[in-house]
Amino acid sequence: MKIRIYFILIIVLFILSCSKETISPDDSLTAPSNLSLEQINLECIQLTWQDNSTAEEGFRLDRKIGENEWEENYQILSENATTFIDSNLIAIDNYVYRIRAFADEEFSDFIEASIDFFYNDVSYIYNPLIGGQIHLYPFIPTEYHATLKDSNGNNVQRDYEVWFKFVTRPEGTNINNIVYNTTDSIYAQTVDGIATVTLYGGNQPGTASIKVYTYNSSNIEISIIKEGIYVHTFAPETIELTIGGINTGENLGNGFWRIEVAAYIEDILGNPVEDGWGVYFSLPENPEWATIEAVAHVGYEDAYGDTYPGTAFTFLEYDGSHTNDSLIVQAEIVGIPAETVEITLPIQFPVIDIVSVPCHLDWFESDPESPDSLFTEIWGSVRDGQNNPIDNQQVIFFSTLGQPVDMGTDDDDNPFTENTGIEWDQHGRINKDWMFYRHECPAPIGGEPGSIAGLIYATIPGTSVVESALIILFRYP
Repeated sequence: MKIRIYFILIIVLFILSCSKETISPDDSLTAPSNLSLEQINLECIQLTWQDNSTAEEGFRLDRKIGENEWEENYQILSENATTFIDSNLIAIDNYVYRIRAFADEEFSDFIEASIDFFYNDVSYIYNPLIGGQIHLYPFIPTEYHATLKDSNGNNVQRDYEVWFKFVTRPEGTNINNIVYNTTDSIYAQTVDGIATVTLYGGNQPGTASIKVYTYNSSNIEISIIKEGIYVHTFAPETIELTIGGINTGENLGNGFWRIEVAAYIEDILGNPVEDGWGVYFSLPENPEWATIEAVAHVGYEDAYGDTYPGTAFTFLEYDGSHTNDSLIVQAEIVGIPAETVEITLPIQFPVIDIVSVPCHLDWFESDPESPDSLFTEIWGSVRDGQNNPIDNQQVIFFSTLGQPVDMGTDDDDNPFTENTGIEWDQHGRINKDWMFYRHECPAPIGGEPGSIAGLIYATIPGTSVVESALIILFRYP
């Protein structure tokens, strides 16, 4: 009887040993691969991997949050599993997962991956409305911080690329000494929700605005336009005075004209100063025939409604009879020495009248004493647009025939130029002798005289005013 029981126990143990699962040589327990982590929303991380085993009973998943210890056996997953969604997220931090296959008491190698998880997606970019002005000066760096906020007003923690782009800017103003143009952008990475760039003022004052933008987890653009960026220059350093060009005067009547005087002001770097600086103009010699408006400001419009960087305009009124006279103009601005300039008052809307006396010249071939050259006198006057006679006005002559006889009386001794002056007690008069030659006129043919017409022109430099006098040459048989 005892032998029979012993034999039965041996058979049962054999059957049980045969029924135990083991990994056959044809099966494998290989580490999974291609572990990928993706935050699929603000509450979940999805894990996917490739199952490379044929004999696993399941997968063991461990998790680590930030610098904490590993949570071993965080999840035990079934055989052939290739995905898992972790929704038990407790912190905004770096999550690390590792996974391996197991069968009975055997395990494959781990595969590991990490992800920076975030709860709070960017909702808007903070743009302070109070105290939010930015003031820039040439070559002085000024940091500009763009803060990304979630819907609760907290700084977002995920790293974002934040882009910065000019909408408007004065010349030379730039971002990070790299971006100067409104067509270009530059990005900065956020740290604790803040992206920082450096702004630099340029060589022109004015205002700038910058578009700041990023993309949330749904790839939707989040942006603002940052205005209130004021670009300054340094304090004024130099003043340059100039006068308006010819034919820019305003007729005030009674022989008086009004023209503009411009003061161009630069800072120590040679940049035009910003708008608003006050300039005080004066005439130190206090002439009775001229006045000037004393106060002007940089950036105000000129008589044509235009503005120019660093420039202040004022009006100078003078009696047209003093055209071409010299006048001292002075400009002052707070903090720098006064500047003076001697200007010559320009002619306004000039008119030239000239005639040739005589208006024709005759050669007689039968007269042996007939000279080879003859001359005519050009008589004329120059007046302004209010009929004031103008002295000391240069006039340029040229012609289709002949040439000037005498040298000019102006400073450059050009025979083709002459200055107006007093002749026979008349202001604004001008005279010029013009020589013509026999060979310039065609010889007579068949008893008929040869003839040719020529023109002598007079013009004022810098204007479009031109007047002419007719001269006719004759050669008789």
